[in-house]
Amino acid sequence: MEYNRLNALVYEAIIFTCRFYPLKRNPWIRKILDYCLDDWSAFRAEVAMQEVDKQIIEIHEAWTREQKEKEKPIYSEEAPDGSEAQKLLGGSMRLTSPWTPDRHEPSS
Repeated sequence: MEYNRLNALVYEAIIFTCRFYPLKRNPWIRKILDYCLDDWSAFRAEVAMQEVDKQIIEIHEAWTREQKEKEKPIYSEEAPDGSEAQKLLGGSMRLTSPWTPDRHEPSS
């Protein structure tokens, strides 16, 4: 939506100044505020939408990081069964995907 930036700035300046001085009682100030309200509303909507867009990007990045973390393969190693080969080489090792039903928890 197209808006007059000067009107939005004037409205913001008056609202900021009203925090320190009671200007809203002045009829001229009321007319200026009424005249600039539409432009200020469009400005505030644009700022809010920019913040929402930024939050959407952050959420998508967080989802991507979480998905990568969930898709990491799971390493597990079983203890040797006592045979000569496994005494030399160790127990069987396994990499599984986190979404398989027979997954083993990672060994420490």
